[in-house]
Amino acid sequence: LRETYVCGGVGRSSGERAHYQSAQSMSFAVSTEDLSKWVRECFENSLVGQVKEKVLPGLEKLGGQDGLISSLKTNTAQGIRDSEVETRRSVFGSNYVEPEPPTSIWELAWDALQDPCLIFLCFAALVSFFVGVIFNEGMEWLEGIAILSAVIVVVTVSAVNDYQKDQQFRELSSIKDDVHVFVIREGTKKKISTHDIVVGDVVMLSTGDMVVADGVVFEKNDLGISEAMLTGESVIKRKGAYNIAPTEPADKAVSIAPTVYAGTFVQEGEGRMVVLAVGRSTYQGLMEEKMKEDEESDSVLQTKLNAMTDLITKAGMAAGGVTVGILLFRFALGFLNQACCKEAWDHSIHHLEYLRMFVIGVTVFVVAVPEGLPLAVTIALAFSVKKMMRD
Repeated sequence: LRETYVCGGVGRSSGERAHYQSAQSMSFAVSTEDLSKWVRECFENSLVGQVKEKVLPGLEKLGGQDGLISSLKTNTAQGIRDSEVETRRSVFGSNYVEPEPPTSIWELAWDALQDPCLIFLCFAALVSFFVGVIFNEGMEWLEGIAILSAVIVVVTVSAVNDYQKDQQFRELSSIKDDVHVFVIREGTKKKISTHDIVVGDVVMLSTGDMVVADGVVFEKNDLGISEAMLTGESVIKRKGAYNIAPTEPADKAVSIAPTVYAGTFVQEGEGRMVVLAVGRSTYQGLMEEKMKEDEESDSVLQTKLNAMTDLITKAGMAAGGVTVGILLFRFALGFLNQACCKEAWDHSIHHLEYLRMFVIGVTVFVVAVPEGLPLAVTIALAFSVKKMMRD
């Protein structure tokens, strides 16, 4: 019977426990920052002159390609041990990137309500409602209720639609990101989730695979990688030891490089790589973080819709202002010429007349900016998205 221990690994034999403890005390000659920096330099300096000046000196500092792999305490033939996984994950990070917390439906509703058109419509609705109630103008207060109801419908539909799209996007992302790859651990070929990949893993690549982490190939292969996801170029990149032809000029492109990047695809061939960076430390992860820090820009459609909304809002405000101005001028001119309002000035009567003019101006604005416009655009976009999903 083999001896097992509860502490330091449940169900492990004495030999496995010693193995486990040695894994817990592992130290590495390179850091996550060193690896990420070198991978980034490889991606951003792909020309002959740049490789000679920046990439190769950085690789030499890491001990060359063999020294780099050795400093990660991995074996290209045997891979890493299962007992090392948690230690490597704590040192170099996880390949699972925690998604951003979902936006609540109330926050989405508040964002939708920030539209200047809707804000002005709310103001117009409140004015129309209180004028109808305070001055007992029959059923005119219903106009304010109708406008306010339309605004509530627009905000609700927009918020619910955005919330549903966010939930669907998260579900699709979780399925897309959780793929399985083959690695070599303890000399055995194993199929694991990409979320379980750690730095030092030996990953097997074949045609059609997505590269799930930044790494370096260490043997002769026929790998052809598409980096269009990162560069936008459709040219297939060959992978292997740096192939720098001694030709001039120095800006001639390097035909072969050893580094592969997360988010790219294997177009042809097979090979193996040692993982250098995972998760947020990959080049793709760093770029995504940088994009999040930048201010979000609207799409072309959103820009055009915003411009149209602003134009209609300004035109409606101008028309309402001109209408109120004409009514005020007509009232003042008639009062001075005693063509109307021959009775003495009465605050309760004449102030109400001014208020009526203001309500007319607001009504002109409401007519000029139909409250159904944002709702129509939202419904049209939602319908288009659902149709594309079916197709």
